[in-house]
Amino acid sequence: MPWVAVPYADEARRSRLNRLYGIQGIPTLIVLDPKGEVITRQGRVEVLNDVECREFPWHPKPVLELTDSNAVQLNEGPCLVLFVDSEDDGESEAAKQLIQPIAEKIIAKYKAKEEEAPLLFFVAGEDDMTDSLRDYTNLPEAAPLLTILDMSARAKYVMDVEEITPEIVEAFVSDFLADKLKPEPI
Repeated sequence: MPWVAVPYADEARRSRLNRLYGIQGIPTLIVLDPKGEVITRQGRVEVLNDVECREFPWHPKPVLELTDSNAVQLNEGPCLVLFVDSEDDGESEAAKQLIQPIAEKIIAKYKAKEEEAPLLFFVAGEDDMTDSLRDYTNLPEAAPLLTILDMSARAKYVMDVEEITPEIVEAFVSDFLADKLKPEPI
């Protein structure tokens, strides 16, 4: 490897790093800036999605398209997932644009407090992985469908409305963060 790495045999140092960065398994790639601040904990996913490293050092995007390679992030904490009908090519991009200002606002608020944002934000189209996620979480086939999935708590929050507006998304997120929503079991 052309980069600095901890030798696998150095168990003491690996153990300290695991605790410091909350590493649950391997392989894990966490990208740091020159000051040692975390740029992304999803380096492995980023490498898989950007094999030519055009977007290196992979600063986090406020809203991600849910894919097979980044679905593992659903297990890291609560995730807002907006399910859309991806047969319309522009719908996925329009959905990202709809929730991006809200995601940016939440991320900035918590970054100012030097805390991690309490939600990750995704847009999910129609594919086999999304179908499996809907089956696993017992979600309706509706699109658009606004959800917050908390896999570790085995809980879901669902807002099934005809039209998703920025105001609806913002109210849904605010109610979730204020513990005003009643979870349904996954």
